[in-house]
Amino acid sequence: MNSFFKKLSLSNYSLTSQILIINFLTAIIGLFFFIIINFFLISTDTDKRFKIKLKQNNKIINQIANYLEESAILRVRLFNETCEENISKDSDYEIKNNIQECEDIILSEPQLEPTITQKYVIQNYLDENFIVKIYDESWIVYVDTEEMYLSSDVMELDIENFPENRNFFNVYKNLYLNLFQNIHDFFIKIKLQSFFIDFRGDIFVVQETIKKQLSSSNIYLDSENNITQIISKPIVKNSSVYGVVLIKSILNQDENHISIISFNLINLYFIIILIMFLVSLFFSRSLISPIKLLSRITRSEREKSNKKNNLEYPRRKDEIGILGKDISSMSDDLKKRINEIESFASDVSHELKNPLSSLKSSSELLIQNKITEDSKNLLIKNMTKDIERMNILISDISNYTLTQVEIDEEIFEKFDVIVIVEDFIKSLPHNNIKIDFKSNNAPAYIVANKNKLAQVFYNIIHNSFSYSPSKSKILINTIIQDENIIFHIVDQGIGVPLDFKEKIFDRFYTDRLKDKDKHTGLGLSISRKIIESFKGSINLIENHYEIYQGACFEIKLPLKG
Repeated sequence: MNSFFKKLSLSNYSLTSQILIINFLTAIIGLFFFIIINFFLISTDTDKRFKIKLKQNNKIINQIANYLEESAILRVRLFNETCEENISKDSDYEIKNNIQECEDIILSEPQLEPTITQKYVIQNYLDENFIVKIYDESWIVYVDTEEMYLSSDVMELDIENFPENRNFFNVYKNLYLNLFQNIHDFFIKIKLQSFFIDFRGDIFVVQETIKKQLSSSNIYLDSENNITQIISKPIVKNSSVYGVVLIKSILNQDENHISIISFNLINLYFIIILIMFLVSLFFSRSLISPIKLLSRITRSEREKSNKKNNLEYPRRKDEIGILGKDISSMSDDLKKRINEIESFASDVSHELKNPLSSLKSSSELLIQNKITEDSKNLLIKNMTKDIERMNILISDISNYTLTQVEIDEEIFEKFDVIVIVEDFIKSLPHNNIKIDFKSNNAPAYIVANKNKLAQVFYNIIHNSFSYSPSKSKILINTIIQDENIIFHIVDQGIGVPLDFKEKIFDRFYTDRLKDKDKHTGLGLSISRKIIESFKGSINLIENHYEIYQGACFEIKLPLKG
């Protein structure tokens, strides 16, 4: 399982591929949120609009029913056919009596007056986006706005054939709006599916409304698959039903504003994705180009061809710039280490060749056997000295290389350097030479390696022992200055000219007059490398101490609070 996930890790792909994959995943996440927003739009807006429509439809049907109950239920004057026939047949005297009788008005029972009903509906509801139908108690249609027109005039128009504007944006817009409307209707139908009825026609609704004398409201799918609400309300006066008002309203029409919102959102989504993609390409170029440059530089450094290519590290202030500086610094350190190894090998070769050449010459003279016994004894003594010299050289070279490795791998710790130096001085054999250590006894903490620091003090003090006369003094003075602790190690020996202040730190350099064969000149070189690994410095400086006229070495180390 872990290997499977490792294969899916982005680190298995190039940086360009990683950026493209991240963009793709971001686009997928954005599309997911876009779908959620659209679903939220459809759900909340549809609920709101449906409630508003239902409320409006109920209000309208109540208005119509109330008006008709108050103003359209009338007793209509009846025409007396019998009276007219008698007048035409009777005598003049009888006609006068019949006319008197016919002048009495005969009214019908209260009924829904069709003219008033039609006039009211035409004036108020003919142009609405719903259908109004009014039936009388005998199921006869008085009004149907679906089949009514404002004028009976017919006009003949010559319609020109205008070219249809079918540019890409319009085609894309229409496709999206139609798709959104279909999805919208699909969700609404699922949501209202439990409320749908099996619609049996208007007459059935009218019959049920008259029979029950109650209003009804139902939702069904019409022949064009639209979600339609049908509301019925009886026209009742004095507990008698005179007709029924029917309103049909398509609930899922006029949803264009939601489609437009969704269309604008999808366009915004595409624009953001496009901008993000372009920015990613620009970013990947600014990111990948310097990384490729660093890769070329490292390869050229490895192949030792950077001088020919003249490649420069990227100069930036971000992490890539920091990485470039680190690689440059590491490259310089490696070059320095390589040069140092080459120089060290050359120095070792030179130092070993001298005693080897002497041994070779002495051995050749001994083999020829043409010298006196005294000369032979002298040669053997010299050969012994050369062997001892080589042994010392090999030991010091081994210690030097080991110290180099230890410097790279040493563990630093924080400690009070005053205490460490005091303990070290107490452990030294003084050889009839007094060591005077001066400090203010205040703690001075540094971060370093205790053993290596002790080795540095040993090398310098041991040199002072070598150059100082018996019963003389060595001063170790401490100074706190600018967040550094400074040690001055001064002896009363013959001193070292300041012209050699850098030369004495070279490998195998020594200016001893006695016991020269017992010293290789590696001590001060090792000491400088150790102190530099502590971010400090060691130098030979001018001696300002009156009593002590010998060499003055200064060790400077950074303090850590």
